[in-house]
Amino acid sequence: MAQTPATDPVAVSPETVSRWLEDGDIVLIDVRETKEYDLEHIAGALLLPLSSFEAEVFPVLTDKTVVLHCAIGKRSAAAGRMLIKAGHQGVMHMEGGLTAWKAAGLAVEEAIVEPETAPNVAPLFLCPTPGAVLREEYLAPAGLTAETLAAEIGVAVSTLTRLTAGERAVDSELSLRLARYFSTAADFWLQLQIEHDIERTRHALGETIRAAIRPRAA
Repeated sequence: MAQTPATDPVAVSPETVSRWLEDGDIVLIDVRETKEYDLEHIAGALLLPLSSFEAEVFPVLTDKTVVLHCAIGKRSAAAGRMLIKAGHQGVMHMEGGLTAWKAAGLAVEEAIVEPETAPNVAPLFLCPTPGAVLREEYLAPAGLTAETLAAEIGVAVSTLTRLTAGERAVDSELSLRLARYFSTAADFWLQLQIEHDIERTRHALGETIRAAIRPRAA
């Protein structure tokens, strides 16, 4: 008899999540809101608020398991169901959320200044810039410099230094040149740029767009 596909994320204990996180086996996603994250959060957790969560554009991670968490486990379970419905597999969420994490005696990072003077802590994101991927996954492992690569692919050195510094976006021509040199798909670098841009825009404007626009009925 065929098994019914799971519709709920697998619940795991805070202790297990802590061990996996320390070993680097998972990506921990905090789906609480920015103000909650600013007050306290688990070190190493990435912020992706449920209010701007879109499972359809959530990046597919092949090397690590995704574990979601929130305050008590309700929002993370909801986000997990959204990911599963969108076709993601192996999704997990932390049972009991941050409340259970602290009850287990596990550490959190907290704001140490008064709320009225607290800095606006920038959230961490899942989708790096194409320049960061180029710098960390292609140039550094191969011992390549921006100057060498620029000469190899026929672009100005400033183009690559600005790209790796996050000051320049990838366009179609640069994507083709990088793809030819590193033997990637032609649109690989453009897709990195699109995912990066969508994630930042979703975080900045997602809630506003959701409130302002009602989906058209079929």
